[in-house]
Amino acid sequence: MAKYTKEVLTVQPYFDMEAVMALLQETRLGGQVLEDMVNTFERMAKELNSIILKTEKGDYLAVWLNEKVEKEADELFAKDAEKGFRFNCVGQSIIMNTIYQILPQVEQAGCAPCPEPNDAIAEALKAENIPYIDGEPTLARRFSVLTCLPFRGACEICYLRESCPKANGQSDNFHSVELPGYNA
Repeated sequence: MAKYTKEVLTVQPYFDMEAVMALLQETRLGGQVLEDMVNTFERMAKELNSIILKTEKGDYLAVWLNEKVEKEADELFAKDAEKGFRFNCVGQSIIMNTIYQILPQVEQAGCAPCPEPNDAIAEALKAENIPYIDGEPTLARRFSVLTCLPFRGACEICYLRESCPKANGQSDNFHSVELPGYNA
C-alpha cells in the first residue's frame, strides 16, 4: 500500500487562444473551427484531474485528462487527422494552462521539470490509477504532467535533461505532426 497523502485541487482552466494557436502553429482560424475548438475545450475540461501527492520522498503535482479524452483523440485522428491534431492541441493547452495556474513559475521557466522516478511516487501514482509506463518517467495518461512541488527550477533539476532537445540547445530536433496534404 502506498504511503502518501493527496490533496485534490479544483482548477478551472481557461481557453488560452494564444497557447492553442502556438500549438497549432497557425496565425488565424475560421469561425466554425474556433467554435468547435471552444466546445471541445469545454467538454474536455470536465475530464481534468489535478492533485498534489505528498510522499516520504517529496511532494508532486500531477495533472491529467481521463482516458476518455485519449480514446476520443484516437477516434478523431482515425477519421480526420486535422481535427485530431486540433483536438490534441486543445488537450495539451488544458494541461499547460492548469499547470501554469498552480505553478506560475513553470510558465516563466518554460518547462515543468520531470522528477526522478522513485518507489514512493510510483506507488502513489499507481494507487491513483495514473502509473508510470514500465518504470519509465512517462505516465500512462497521454495528456498528463507530473512535476515537483514546490517549483525548484526547470532544466537544471529535470530527470530528462540529458535527452531533452530544449535542455541541450537542440531545438531543431523538435518534431511536429505532419498533416496530410501539407508536405513541404
